[in-house]
Amino acid sequence: MAKRENLLPYSPLGRLIQDASGKRVAFEAKVAAERILSDLTEKIVHKAQLLAEHSGRKTIKGKDILLAYNQLKGGKL
Repeated sequence: MAKRENLLPYSPLGRLIQDASGKRVAFEAKVAAERILSDLTEKIVHKAQLLAEHSGRKTIKGKDILLAYNQLKGGKL
């Protein structure tokens, strides 16, 4: 699967970083955050897909995402 570019918009990411830090946010910080969050999201969704399939479902539910996140987080992502 080809990697798509800029899956998450930079402006909301910048606002999240600014709200969390109280600091100004450089464009390259937004780009770095987008890359990291896209990668983490991809890993979580892949794990959630496996969990849904294991449960005999074709639909990924919120509980699959939360369980996948917690499992990956426990494994230090």
